[in-house]
Amino acid sequence: MQCARHPQVETFVRCGKCDQPICPSCMIAGPVGVRCRDCSRQNLDAIMRGSPRQYLLAAVWAFGSALLLGWLTHVSFFWFWLGGVYGYAVGEATLRGGGRKRGLAMQIIAGVAAAAGSVAWTMPPAVLLARPEVLVSLLTNPWTLVGLGIGVVFSVMHVRYI
Repeated sequence: MQCARHPQVETFVRCGKCDQPICPSCMIAGPVGVRCRDCSRQNLDAIMRGSPRQYLLAAVWAFGSALLLGWLTHVSFFWFWLGGVYGYAVGEATLRGGGRKRGLAMQIIAGVAAAAGSVAWTMPPAVLLARPEVLVSLLTNPWTLVGLGIGVVFSVMHVRYI
């Protein structure tokens, strides 16, 4: 059989979604097999697209949980791994608020919320707005940064994969 886009190329592979014949240059490897370029676009999936209301609810839930749990990212030297628990909770709140949508926008919402919640517990927002140079003092404690980084990574990965 011939490739649907390249009739001069012979192939024995079909798209896993639309069953169209595809050659090696048309193949896109996916989590469950190969697909053609049209079917491989993630944004076509319903799970990746949310409504404005879902994005708003996801942001409210994400920032709410991040502000409640932000202290977990910098409790003490030996407990910096609690940033993973914090990130998982923020990611789960984002998913629940957004109706389990998983697109790039939801990942950004989760990551920004996780970072904002941690910074809000490190330094009150009123102080940060009045004196932005205080933000540099956050960079002096490496364990706070490790906890913050773990929290952001876990929140984004939870929305993306779990």
